[in-house]
Amino acid sequence: MFNPSPDIAVTFESLGITVAAILTICIMSILIKENPVYRACEHVFIGATAGYLVVATIANTIMPGIQENMMTNGEWWEIIPICLGLMIYFQPFPKYRWISRFPVAYWIGYNAGLSLTIRTFMPLMANVNASMVKLIVIGANGFDLLASFTNIVFASAIIFTLLYFLFSFEAISNNKVILSGARWFIMIAFGASFGNTVMGRISLVLGRAQFILGTWLGVLPQ
Repeated sequence: MFNPSPDIAVTFESLGITVAAILTICIMSILIKENPVYRACEHVFIGATAGYLVVATIANTIMPGIQENMMTNGEWWEIIPICLGLMIYFQPFPKYRWISRFPVAYWIGYNAGLSLTIRTFMPLMANVNASMVKLIVIGANGFDLLASFTNIVFASAIIFTLLYFLFSFEAISNNKVILSGARWFIMIAFGASFGNTVMGRISLVLGRAQFILGTWLGVLPQ
């Protein structure tokens, strides 16, 4: 096995850091406008990800399934899912594209059937159970105003949102109080979700900036 010297290992590590930093800057150039450099790095990223996933799937799923489960444990039935998975690769060939429809149909049917089983029903019931909160909270020190207010708002949001999508009763579907209240709750939920997504993206940007300024350029302390 190739065992590089410490100097060569450090050189490879520095080269990898430099390439990663340059690719990061090229990807961020989309903030100015779309350009050929960004598109080239985008293709490199997608290609590298696809190649890594193929190799990881073969090494971590297919090969252990063949070597351990089939040859060692005698579980030869696993050849069926392996063949179904390989059939998907007939998709690029128009003449044999019909073969790739079998694993797709099986996967869609499997998930459709799974969604109707107890494995989906139980998490739903867990969410329903979690929504059953006490409107009046009595703690160790007596009446808890903040917890009671929070639970009342939580229960109101659930009730208003469910009523908003109940179109069978005209008295409910045309009630302005219910519609207005439900819209407020839904928009607050969407806004909170969007804000959480933005904060996650900002943390990624800060991480890459720290990598460029700290690990690559050494401007920031490590």
